[in-house]
Amino acid sequence: MGLSFELPYFPRKGLVEDVLQILTSGLKQGVTLFAPRRQGKTSFVRHELIPAAHELGWKTLYIDLWRRRGEPELALVEGLEAFLEARRSGWKRRLRFRQLRAKASAGAAEVESTLEPVSFTPDAVLENRLDFALSALAEKDVTLLVLDEVQALAGAKREDFVAALRTVIQKLQGRLLVFYTGSSREGLNHMFRQQRAPLFASAMPVQLPDLGDDFIEDRMVFLAERTRARIDEASLRNAFERLGRTPEFLNEVILHLLIAGNGNIDAAMAKWMQSHTETGAGALLEELRPLELALMNMLAQPGHPSVYSTESVAWLSRWPDIDASLTTAKIQAALKRLTRMELVAPTGRQGDYEIEDRAVLLQLRVSK
Repeated sequence: MGLSFELPYFPRKGLVEDVLQILTSGLKQGVTLFAPRRQGKTSFVRHELIPAAHELGWKTLYIDLWRRRGEPELALVEGLEAFLEARRSGWKRRLRFRQLRAKASAGAAEVESTLEPVSFTPDAVLENRLDFALSALAEKDVTLLVLDEVQALAGAKREDFVAALRTVIQKLQGRLLVFYTGSSREGLNHMFRQQRAPLFASAMPVQLPDLGDDFIEDRMVFLAERTRARIDEASLRNAFERLGRTPEFLNEVILHLLIAGNGNIDAAMAKWMQSHTETGAGALLEELRPLELALMNMLAQPGHPSVYSTESVAWLSRWPDIDASLTTAKIQAALKRLTRMELVAPTGRQGDYEIEDRAVLLQLRVSK
């Protein structure tokens, strides 16, 4: 979605110091950082946390569970095994005869040397493979395991695997530290409140600091170094607010400014919205059924009513192509599908939901 571009990283003031203080205190084995997508969690890991861990002499393992969210437990185990494969003695040299030739001068045989990775036969039980790989990786040095988008492990069918993960993490206390990131409120609520063996009992949460005026000033310096166009700082700050204070979105708008070579922020915003409408949020909304789209539009309104209230049912019933005999059961079914698509999530208050994807939320609000 959007433009493939990354501006220079802007650090989150004090966050890496807070994380390291927790991890080195000996009181907690892990840290959790939960925030909506596109807020900069992964960038913080890449640009600040992992380099800081290396400076402390720690080994680091980063696994993004979202890349294979249909099978996140397998993604985790295979990711660990790949690290183990690379870290072990490296390579073993196997010599095999390519051909034998009698040489008049030396009388030696020619051989071909091949390098093959050290491998092992996986256990049939995934939990055993998890234990073996993680224990081997954290055998000597202090190891920091970063699990990105950990809510992918949520779900009743994965409770045993999550319990096994917790067990091996506890077993490796003193050698293994864990940094969890997540963005889905629904998935994280499930993992915290419903699973029999909570994964995060030994972890402490930290907050992702909001970016403010210093971020805007940094982006202004970046623009000044690359374009002669006059950029109005107040307009750029206003654009940041209109974009829900989402760093990734503002960086995309800045790229449009660089391409245009002028300081027209309104035009850059229009280009940004067009790109997301055509290839991202707009295309996703087009796939929704009438009731699902109506629910999304209602949830995009500030101060919207509870989804099961009489007011809500009346509002939804007026939406085009929706049967006037709308029932709460139909609303519930539509919300379940939107939740599975990770477009909405319950807030924790009875009958209250919110839109999780900020690009979708902005698309719905500006299209009014």
